[in-house]
Amino acid sequence: MASNCKSQVQEPSRISSDMVNELPGNQAILSGQNQGNGIDTPQLMIIFDAGDLNSARQQLLPSLQDPFAPGAVATVLLQESIAEQFVGLLAHDLRPLSEAVAKNPIRVKAMAQINKLKLKVVKGTHLKPEESPLLVYDTVHSYLGDGRATGVITVDVFRTAKEAGELAKRDALLFGQVSIWNEKLACAYELVLRLPTDVFAINCFNPDLTPIKDAFTANQNEVLVEKNYHYECLELGNKRRIVVFPIGTIYAN
Repeated sequence: MASNCKSQVQEPSRISSDMVNELPGNQAILSGQNQGNGIDTPQLMIIFDAGDLNSARQQLLPSLQDPFAPGAVATVLLQESIAEQFVGLLAHDLRPLSEAVAKNPIRVKAMAQINKLKLKVVKGTHLKPEESPLLVYDTVHSYLGDGRATGVITVDVFRTAKEAGELAKRDALLFGQVSIWNEKLACAYELVLRLPTDVFAINCFNPDLTPIKDAFTANQNEVLVEKNYHYECLELGNKRRIVVFPIGTIYAN
């Protein structure tokens, strides 16, 4: 398994943006069904150059606009080769925050710390920092607040899967789920082994965990396919994990 996870195959992607976005569970958090499996806690998103950038962007935008929502993404890791392009596209899509989010005391405190530390930020095009969703580089939430999600999304850039795993563990923030965008499952599974999280969604976001939940609770191995999703409940790295991905993801290094 190549640890740098660079694109080495020319096989065309079998997953389209429409295919990902139409899967059940991607449009909204399924209230009640996924409680206890990390859906209500902050999430981590890791995006590789072999991932579907358009689908990842569409799934990330709601978290930028409402960073205090249950299950919102708090941290994003971007592979170096696509980081600038991806963030540039995001900046054009950002809209002013709601007053409730912009004036939330937790976010106000984080903004003061960002200004004090003179951290690099990306905001919406033509928006002021105080009114815009923010991506903040090279920091962790524990530096910006009290260990909770802070109303901004932290960003780090990585080169290899190993480096991504190390960056993801810098913050004391506990992630309920990890969403990995990479068409090559061998590379994605390398991160499953490196991170302590229970639930991994590959090339999807907030999938319905109901089909695999009982197996996880009973500490049993299970593999099944339901509603265009492949589900696995298995023990990896001496820890029980749930891994979910839409049918069509490419198995490749």
